[in-house]
Amino acid sequence: MRMFQSTVYLKWVAIAASVFVLAGCASRYPQPIRTDATDLVSFTEAQRQGEAVQGRTARWGGVIANVQNTEQRSRIEVVNFRLNNFGRPQAGDDTAGRFVVYVNEFLDPEIYQRGRLVTALGEFTGTEQGQIGDFNYYYPVVQATGVELWRPQQSSPALMHPAYGYYDPHSLWYRNYIYGVGPYRYYHDPFYRPWGHRPVRVIQQNPHPQRPRVPQLETQGVSQPRQQQH
Repeated sequence: MRMFQSTVYLKWVAIAASVFVLAGCASRYPQPIRTDATDLVSFTEAQRQGEAVQGRTARWGGVIANVQNTEQRSRIEVVNFRLNNFGRPQAGDDTAGRFVVYVNEFLDPEIYQRGRLVTALGEFTGTEQGQIGDFNYYYPVVQATGVELWRPQQSSPALMHPAYGYYDPHSLWYRNYIYGVGPYRYYHDPFYRPWGHRPVRVIQQNPHPQRPRVPQLETQGVSQPRQQQH
């Protein structure tokens, strides 16, 4: 009896763990491109198999090449790149091709500018023929249910910690652990006594350096040359 109860308990634990893992995997994506579907069609599968995978859910991303608007919808032409674990495209010099995203609303080209990173979630509906210059090209097409336009990433200067090396003070890891003003910042160290916070000297380059002051001669006690009278 105990063995049966243990088996049932382990099954429920495994089911709960699976649900927790799946929920965590889905929640790491922004809401517009979040889905519970697990059988997503990849960009290369859509290119190779075409109609065989038509109707499946796709989550693709890349760099915007062009945006066109009609009376009823917007068309985004995207240069495909791989996505990271959070759905953000990893732009580089290697791409598998281009695809088209249709959105049933107006997208302002001044916002969805050429060169911005975008990720689309929707249904793979097939391919359409177009041209890139004089080259005939067949675009895989996604009818979007959600689109995420990514903000440009801003690089921040790396800071040096004597024990842990370089780190980014604006990263999510250190944002809640480093605080303070002036030349000294503090980070949480559970092994440091008595307060658990160790001072760290942070040196940052001043983006607006001041010019060195030129000392002025004191006028008191200094005789001025007299003009000779003729």
